Amino acid sequence: MDVSFSSWKLANEGKSPLPLSGESFAFLFDRRYTNRLNRMSRVFFEAYAKATAELALSEDRFPSLSEVEAKMEGGAVYAFKDRLMKNTEFFDELKISGVSYLIPKASHFVDSAGVYTDLIFDFGRGTVTLPSRRKVSLLKERAEIREPEAGVTAEEEKLATEKAPGIEPAGVEEMPRGEPSGEAAAEAPAQETSAEPIPSPPRHDVAEALYTEEEKEDRAGEVQQPEPSAAPETRGGAKEEIEAERRGYTRIQIGIILAALLIVAGIGAFFMYLPSLAPAQIDHVLYGAYISNSTNESVLNFDIKNSAGIEHEVELILPENIDRSVIARGGTVTVSHYKGTVVRMVSSGDSSIKVYLSEKRDSVPVVLSVSVPEGYDSGIVVHGRSYEVTKKDRELELRLNVTSERVEFDQSYMRTR
Repeated sequence: MDVSFSSWKLANEGKSPLPLSGESFAFLFDRRYTNRLNRMSRVFFEAYAKATAELALSEDRFPSLSEVEAKMEGGAVYAFKDRLMKNTEFFDELKISGVSYLIPKASHFVDSAGVYTDLIFDFGRGTVTLPSRRKVSLLKERAEIREPEAGVTAEEEKLATEKAPGIEPAGVEEMPRGEPSGEAAAEAPAQETSAEPIPSPPRHDVAEALYTEEEKEDRAGEVQQPEPSAAPETRGGAKEEIEAERRGYTRIQIGIILAALLIVAGIGAFFMYLPSLAPAQIDHVLYGAYISNSTNESVLNFDIKNSAGIEHEVELILPENIDRSVIARGGTVTVSHYKGTVVRMVSSGDSSIKVYLSEKRDSVPVVLSVSVPEGYDSGIVVHGRSYEVTKKDRELELRLNVTSERVEFDQSYMRTR
């Protein structure tokens, strides 16, 4: 397996859609259980399709994870990849010189359980059709269609349906109605007479004839037991059949009860397993930055809204000789002037930093460095402004120009353990 797009396309050309279990679809795309992860899934798959279309055309290869992340406008792609590979079967992972690539197992995936619609990549256009949950399972609809009996073809079933009841099979001549012919009339009474059974002599008369007079007198004093007749034997046999039938019904009922118990146990196990399918907790820290100018001064404002209470460290790196003073609220702040002005704040709640500038400015180039705590993966999305995000070890670095127009950005924290 390699990252060549043309080789992958040749190997998958003409193949049928790949069926996957419903768990793969539910984990990523079921909004009832994974609303936040559902949004991340949409962003990732759309970015993956777009990045693949561009690189397949220019370099004949699939994108690396970092190249997909660049199309996602921020986001914890590596944490998402771990959950994607652990809980679903859409991709194979390939690492070349430490760089991760995700290679799709097909361009068209179907839910084998029939609960979700298909997931389809169109790499020619750089788009993807994402699945959604059906109102009625596709397999349920198919089950309602009556299948013909085993061993009976469609033509035979049609002929059997069209044939009217009571019609004799072909090849048997129908006797003419009316009076029978002479030979038939003569033979008819004989046949009727011969059809009547000849009565056999009573059993007790034969038995009496075999006894002597003395034996008859001795038998007269005995209490004769009635011989069992054919009817009681028949009733006894029918009773046994009824009992056997009841035992069979009892076994069926026991089987149904056991099956119901197994289904209930399976449902219980499913709901016990749901927490493991649920997405990792995602917390958010919101930032806002802008320059406020007045007649006498110009201030760089930096606001932090941290309702999740995540303890993190933020650094603002500014050009040299730009600040006159720094005021902070809601955290511990240190200021240094080595190769520029560095304002470092450690906080676990809402906070703010005000940098009073030495002269009036309309824009300030800012580098924001954020450390990612252990046990988290993190990403940054800036709303409505050009920016650049790089990741190094446990730090995210954001570069942008702050102006009088307020810019807001969102940092997501996803728990990895």
